[in-house]
Amino acid sequence: MIRVAICDDHKLIREGIKALLFGEKDIKLVGEAFNGKSLIDLLSGLKTDVLLLDIRLPDSNGLQLIPKVLDLSPETRLLMLSAEMEEESICEAVNQGAHGFLHKDASGEEMVQAIKTVAAGDPYFGQRIAHIIYKSYSRLIKEPKIETRPIISERELEIIEKLGTGRSCKEVAAELNISPRTVENHKNNILQKLCLKNTIELLRYAIKNNIVRL
Repeated sequence: MIRVAICDDHKLIREGIKALLFGEKDIKLVGEAFNGKSLIDLLSGLKTDVLLLDIRLPDSNGLQLIPKVLDLSPETRLLMLSAEMEEESICEAVNQGAHGFLHKDASGEEMVQAIKTVAAGDPYFGQRIAHIIYKSYSRLIKEPKIETRPIISERELEIIEKLGTGRSCKEVAAELNISPRTVENHKNNILQKLCLKNTIELLRYAIKNNIVRL
């Protein structure tokens, strides 16, 4: 049984998803939230396999909630919902650790498929969104490569490589057998050393310098 929770500030959306999932024998709705605060309260006492998270909430940005959710409930798979098709938001969601992204105009059949896919441990992106990601990465690959770069350590290269493939700091920490705080410190040092502003720019840097290959 796949335990699903919903976080969306529109009651109509929540009710629609609940009605959609009602007839699914292997999916059970276990909770719902309407903003960031209620979501954190919900997850604090609830075991959830898949969270349907709206990317826009009244009290917070859904993208900013991703690391908080994963820290609070590492086993939860995150399926982002959005009525928009902004390339930067989609790529940032992936970089923050989201496991899937679904446009709100997707059919009920596709939503059920998306839930089952991410619950099984695989990523899911609707066809329209996958196309946006492909175009974004293709453009990054075609951008002129940086001929020179600051000297960075082997450990920093390792951190860049793993973060550049979409892993969260917590996942990188587990793979390298170090603390998440240490990974965060490395990431911040790397950003400062390379004069980058955020993880999206770090991803671009990694691709352009062949640290990450797509």
